Amino acid sequence: MNTTPIKKREMFVFAWGDVFGGGAQALISVLYLIYLVDFIGIDAGLAGAAILISKVWDAVSDPLMGVISDNTRTRFGRRRPYILFGGLLLIASFALLWYPTASWGDLPKVIYAIATYLIYSTVSTIIAVPYSSLSAEITMDIKKRNSVNVLRLVVSTAATAICTLLPSMVLEMYKAGSITLTQFYLIVGFGFGVFFALPLVLIGLITKERVALPVEKSVFEFKTFVEPLKNKTFRGLVKMYLAQSIAMDILGSGIVFYAIYVAKGSSTVFLGTFIGVQLLMFPIIQVLINKIDKKKIYYTLLPLALVSFAGVGMYPSDWPIVGAYALTALTAVGFAGAQLMSWIIFPDTIDVAELKNGTRTTGSYSGIMTFIRKTSSAIAIQIFALMLAFSGYVKATEAIPVPDQPDSALIGIRIAMAGSFVILMTLGYFAGKHFPLTNQLSIRVRHFLKRKEESIIQNWSVEEQAEYQEIATRLF
Repeated sequence: MNTTPIKKREMFVFAWGDVFGGGAQALISVLYLIYLVDFIGIDAGLAGAAILISKVWDAVSDPLMGVISDNTRTRFGRRRPYILFGGLLLIASFALLWYPTASWGDLPKVIYAIATYLIYSTVSTIIAVPYSSLSAEITMDIKKRNSVNVLRLVVSTAATAICTLLPSMVLEMYKAGSITLTQFYLIVGFGFGVFFALPLVLIGLITKERVALPVEKSVFEFKTFVEPLKNKTFRGLVKMYLAQSIAMDILGSGIVFYAIYVAKGSSTVFLGTFIGVQLLMFPIIQVLINKIDKKKIYYTLLPLALVSFAGVGMYPSDWPIVGAYALTALTAVGFAGAQLMSWIIFPDTIDVAELKNGTRTTGSYSGIMTFIRKTSSAIAIQIFALMLAFSGYVKATEAIPVPDQPDSALIGIRIAMAGSFVILMTLGYFAGKHFPLTNQLSIRVRHFLKRKEESIIQNWSVEEQAEYQEIATRLF
């Protein structure tokens, strides 16, 4: 095990890698559905289904990748080789998503969309599962681990800003006729592919893994995949993360349609406002992490987000649009804690898992988290695709890039975006309230992990054994 303290350069390189985790997911959430429907001409319902189909494969590949990386033994570590290899594959797989097939027949277009999304999703799995595992293993110092994961998520949010604002600007340029579809493809497909791949290659070359490897390897079988879900604390985190990630992707997917057709404003301003406010909130959250329970940071301001975004959804189209922008800013204030906390809490749940099981199979847990993250995007896109299909949405054409929409489609966009967000984050609020792990308990978990290394439980004091049993009851 590498025991050298983590240095700032390594922290920054590792954090930079989350430009892929935050940026690529945001870009796809914001742009891919409208690209398939308005640019390529695929029916909205089929476009959403094409993306959702890949999640059947992800349900197997993400947990499987976790087991594979847990069982890998190389002189470069368990996680880094996959991040490096995946980064090299990413450029081509991402470019394939955006290849302009508008002139193809309907069936070939749908088949191509399914096939290329499956390829991209597989490459994403090769990268994302080891990367999120490494977030819990790059240092075992709790405060430094908190710091490096906050830094990582700040980078992720900044990448989200870049990868929603710039593509939405490129979209607006295409809609205005300023660029061709081929130019759009080169900018989005290749330009962003290189942007995502470069830091991943550097992580594979520079970072270190600082965790003792288990002597026994895990087995490739179904119970290995579901084992993490037997952990009460991890199940609680899954509920929080699922609610937050789907809500975020629904907001991202819907705001482009909302801005273009409902509010008659700029999706760039909506997204820039939301992400800019979140970035301003992160330094405040960084100060609070070691002072207030992380779960409280997750849920405390969520009621503000719920009310504010409901206001965005109901905001009259003939009112000054600045009001909708202001409500979006308030949504960002309320949502910032939920957006940041899930991955800050993740390493703490791995500590709980190690205390319970005696091994640190981070990859298996990371596989489930990665599956949730990718599935949330597909679910968000499917919700919007079905709503568009059922509400009479009129597809754009080259001759009419911004067609008039019937009232049913405008109402459908409002409901799919704001209604789904409110429901999901209400569920997230209650999941956060009932999450069992506190900051103080996390410190005690680390204490008992160290005690287990020193001696067997039977040799502990009566008080220690009693405390351990109480923690096990609450967290296992």
